Amino acid sequence: MHLGYDAQRVEKRSRIERALGRYGLNPVGGVEPLDASVGVVAYRRRAMLVVTRGRDGGVSVGLHGRNDHHLVVDVPGCQVLSPRILAFVAELRGLASKPPPALASLVAPHGDELGGALMGVDVRELSGSLADVADETGGLLVTLTLDAASARPVDDLREAARVLRQRLPEVRGVAAQLRVVGRPSPSASDLVLLSGAAELRDVIDPGAAEPTYQLVSHTSFLHVHRDQAGALYGALARLVGDGLGVERARILDLYGGTGAIALVLARAGHHVTMVESQPAAVALATRAAQAQKLPVDVVTGEVASVVKTLAGVRVPFDAVVVNPPRRGISPAAREAIASLGARRIVYVACELDNLSRDLDHLARLGYALRSLQPKDMLPLTGEVEVVAVLERAASRLPVVLFDDGVLFALAKPPHEASVPLVDYPSSLAERACDALDGGAFAPVLTVDPSESGVCLFARTKEQAERFRASLERSGRIVYLAAARGVAPVKGAIARELLGEDGPVAARSRYRRLAIGGGHSVLRVVPERLAPHQVRRHLAAVGHPVLGDMRYGHAPTNRYFEEKHGLDRSFVHLVRVELDHADTGQRVLIEAPLAPDLRVALLRASDESVLRFLDQKQALGGSAARVMSPDEPPPSERASESVYPGAPASHRSGGTTAPMSLRGRNPLDFDEAPRTIRGELVTGDEDEG
Repeated sequence: MHLGYDAQRVEKRSRIERALGRYGLNPVGGVEPLDASVGVVAYRRRAMLVVTRGRDGGVSVGLHGRNDHHLVVDVPGCQVLSPRILAFVAELRGLASKPPPALASLVAPHGDELGGALMGVDVRELSGSLADVADETGGLLVTLTLDAASARPVDDLREAARVLRQRLPEVRGVAAQLRVVGRPSPSASDLVLLSGAAELRDVIDPGAAEPTYQLVSHTSFLHVHRDQAGALYGALARLVGDGLGVERARILDLYGGTGAIALVLARAGHHVTMVESQPAAVALATRAAQAQKLPVDVVTGEVASVVKTLAGVRVPFDAVVVNPPRRGISPAAREAIASLGARRIVYVACELDNLSRDLDHLARLGYALRSLQPKDMLPLTGEVEVVAVLERAASRLPVVLFDDGVLFALAKPPHEASVPLVDYPSSLAERACDALDGGAFAPVLTVDPSESGVCLFARTKEQAERFRASLERSGRIVYLAAARGVAPVKGAIARELLGEDGPVAARSRYRRLAIGGGHSVLRVVPERLAPHQVRRHLAAVGHPVLGDMRYGHAPTNRYFEEKHGLDRSFVHLVRVELDHADTGQRVLIEAPLAPDLRVALLRASDESVLRFLDQKQALGGSAARVMSPDEPPPSERASESVYPGAPASHRSGGTTAPMSLRGRNPLDFDEAPRTIRGELVTGDEDEG
């Protein structure tokens, strides 16, 4: 907000370009200008505020402090709240300061001398212009968050809510969210309707000749800028249908919520199938469509499974609209959407990093980014919404790291198999065959579909066998991984792994390179090529890989997906060294850290960690090189490799690490690490 509005728009557009640039994405026509918002102030029609009584006896109704979660900053003159919500907040502040006896059970702040329970308020302002149903349209829906332990009986709360509505006629419905202190957040099942409407009609396009409305409840998602939401829905109606060559398109609307997008598209003449996982939202969308006689079929279910079923029975769609939550589209859903074969995908997103991650995956699945239109849905904030249009195209070309006509190294991205597998729609080898020169690619060294990094191929099976033998005899592979918690500075993990012929001895050496966000960035060198060895070994010593859905820590994985966009294992095969099977020369190949991991690391820590790792050349990116016969091997060069910000007790005590081809190389470590032994696992844990 220290910038003028025009400068804010410029900065938001720059943020979009930076997010796309990390993945090398660029719309055919570039990023369109960010048009000025219809209204910059007094626009926000939903407010979620904290209520507390301060030490001076006054009541604050506002937001937690940026750096002090215990501080509540009052917002009596908030610039962005709509006048109706601002007036309601002022009334609530006054009532909470000196609660009338009839309202004390609802509006007395939690912890005050009256034994109050009010902790927060969530108020929604709904628009209405349908004169014939004025009793069901517009007004405020208010949800009060109450401490469950302090709250009065529900009958008392209902009476107080009735009095509150009499005093404030614009409040059309009052509900209570009963919160148990110590639990992260209340659930929808904790919601109790106290008085008035459980839901209201919210007119989506008030200026239209035949207005369309959605039904909104006390828990529904709501675009907070009414005018910008209308502009967004109008843009979607144009982008979905233009150029398809059909008068009435079949549209699949995913993550449909209460149906706003589906209803607008149906009003425009399209037939819409909407998918939503929340039964309450599905019920609202279904009733709204039926009441307005709009052609919307509503399906309840998780997006990936529903779309996979639709693709399996070959239901045809001309276009797919996706408007996911901030975490973006899941990898399984992205693959299912691509398998439908629709000509166009229109993606509405409010989180730029996750959008870019998803667009990168969809490009490999055969959808190119044609245009990107930003929308300033939240003026005076750092947030920006975009509408991306993708259309069927050739799959994105793989990145070639090394090619001498016999040995090929490709950079494998995440969520793609190295070689064809039943459960994956494409593979790196297939894309290479299609995009490069049509020759065969026999695997030498591959990585798990959830991982990324260097993959090696040869032209024939015989050549691949010779290179595999060379790799096992004299090769060295180096992974970069992020593990939960703070691991010891260095170590070796000796742990048997179950193979086809029973237990097999396996050992992995590691060194901690940095600590970011309370977790460890490690380089790991396995001493054999067993499936999942890095992930299994780190899990065995209590430091599972972040994002690892099989061996990892589920709560931490969920946190990293929600907060940092990490939707797979944080494992990257950063470097491979081997003797060339034909020439005997030493070949060194590196793959730069995948963009999604780089972004997750940046979001979980800060720029200083990335700068340090870049300076230590730990993130890959050196050009592949064939060493001359008289050049000393990297193992005979040395350099300090410990994060300079680490405590003295965490430093290596003078041990050194080999140099890279460009100079210092933290991808090696000393030869006498501490050994940690893990237990042999049994059962199906290690199958596959």
